[in-house]
Amino acid sequence: MSEKLFGSQRAITIWVVSVVFAIVFPAYFSVMANSADATGGGASGAKARWQVNFIQDNLTSEETMNLGDGEQGDYYFDLESDMMIGYVEITVSCNDNDEPGPGPGMDAVDVETDFSGVSGTPDDESASGSCNGVAAEFSIQITPEFNGEGYIADGVTKSEIEAKWNDNGSGRGEWLTSVTMDVNTIGPAGLVGGVIDSDEDVTVSWRAVLYTLDITAVAEEL
Repeated sequence: MSEKLFGSQRAITIWVVSVVFAIVFPAYFSVMANSADATGGGASGAKARWQVNFIQDNLTSEETMNLGDGEQGDYYFDLESDMMIGYVEITVSCNDNDEPGPGPGMDAVDVETDFSGVSGTPDDESASGSCNGVAAEFSIQITPEFNGEGYIADGVTKSEIEAKWNDNGSGRGEWLTSVTMDVNTIGPAGLVGGVIDSDEDVTVSWRAVLYTLDITAVAEEL
């Protein structure tokens, strides 16, 4: 059989070419595939020019309590998300409908937060405000520098971009906002125009801005 297979120079040449082709062909396409990934932005370790966009979503919650003078209400927001967290906004609002207008008789609130149950432990906030709409607002940054605006990144790797916009698990957990009501009255026993001012409805709203990354390679101009 070997005599038939290698019985001529032509047969030997064909056999050698076949062996070389069998070795080189897979290696060639492996190299080409890796090159295509790098050119198309598939290689996260290659430095290139990238378009970075943020696909955003909002997670909201709201709770209302009726609070009397000196009474404290504790409002809770349990935040869990598989998406990255950019920042969290907290709004405290109330309306003193029993008073004739702004002035010494306007009810007010004192607001304090407790973020000890939140991963990453953001700094606590505090504020005071009148019950004339929005009494207090807070914006707590979770991912540094995040504002939701897309941009071009040049001379960096995809992995570096992903690392920059990773919230590292921060912001998850129990957000506590405590509100203490201060009922201000005009006249005896809080009697204003026949209406006794003794309490107000206070609403705390939360909005967590969530996002995922959309990173695409920008083709180089020829």
